[in-house]
Amino acid sequence: MRGECVYLQVMVQMYLRGWDSKELAEKAGLTYTSIRRKLRGTSPLHLEEARRIQEALDCGLSLDALFARRKDAA
Repeated sequence: MRGECVYLQVMVQMYLRGWDSKELAEKAGLTYTSIRRKLRGTSPLHLEEARRIQEALDCGLSLDALFARRKDAA
């Protein structure tokens, strides 16, 4: 993904699975464009979308842990 993801744990979980944002979008049932915007923080992330991403990643992290914003993110 070009650009910075504001959700470090999401990126870590994607990396551990060898996924890019296209694969995460497919598994979560979201569009590629939408997921890129949400992960960059340029589009709001709604609760249902966060839950779909959490379910797709199946990592055992809470929503709060998975979607904690990076300290250096805007």
